[in-house]
Amino acid sequence: MKVLRGRNVLITGGALGMGKSLARLLLQEGCRVALVDIREGDLDAALRELSPIGEVYAFVCDISDREKVYGLAQRVRDEFGDIDILVNNAGVVKSDPFLEKPDEVIERTVAVNLLAHFWTMKAFLPAMVAKKEGHVVNMASAGGLLGVPYISDYCATKFAVIGLTESLRQEFKLRGLRRVRFTYVCPNTVGTGMFAGARPVKGTKLLDADEVTRSIVQGIKRNRSFIGVPFSVYLVPLTKALTPIPVLDLFNRVMGIATSSETTTGRPE
Repeated sequence: MKVLRGRNVLITGGALGMGKSLARLLLQEGCRVALVDIREGDLDAALRELSPIGEVYAFVCDISDREKVYGLAQRVRDEFGDIDILVNNAGVVKSDPFLEKPDEVIERTVAVNLLAHFWTMKAFLPAMVAKKEGHVVNMASAGGLLGVPYISDYCATKFAVIGLTESLRQEFKLRGLRRVRFTYVCPNTVGTGMFAGARPVKGTKLLDADEVTRSIVQGIKRNRSFIGVPFSVYLVPLTKALTPIPVLDLFNRVMGIATSSETTTGRPE
């Protein structure tokens, strides 16, 4: 999708962090942007901040609720229009040893980070299919390529998002819908409130949100299926395939990957 001007974009988790950063960049590209978030106050603040840049709308919705998402889709069509680019950005994370992680935290993580992708795609893909063009961007994580202790539920959802996105990319090609594109994004830890308390891996720093979102915009323009930030993320699958597991585990401990999320508190909902 080389030309973004005039495209309608919907971003979940759009009130803060990477969602708001991406909205700003896409507005600067000439897109119309619909922000979706559960945080009404932050959503209103984002709307005020971004409105001078371009045409932006705000919708309050708990995307983990299937019926609310389907209701949202009707509101968006009526008030904003059909969506050309869907960005599933909303996510939650909470660090705990697995056996100490409350059941409701696991259920909420799966609902927001994974199941919501199903509901938003089922809600907004039909318009793309009708036009035979569109783009879905699903936020995964480097933690969707390499499991990280203490955030097992988060990593599980991100592994699943990658599989979901790869599956749909192939399925839509088989159906002759090659211009309906699918992309998954795998950044290292981003320095937003969502990862408050996380420790940088040795030799790295927490990523700036704008660094990731600039890569996303370029990836949409180039129809890339996989966006890794930084470049070293692209080496993770190959490293896992070639490295014996005991050696890989040792490397993760020495580099601080294994303990990077031990103190992550996440952003309160």
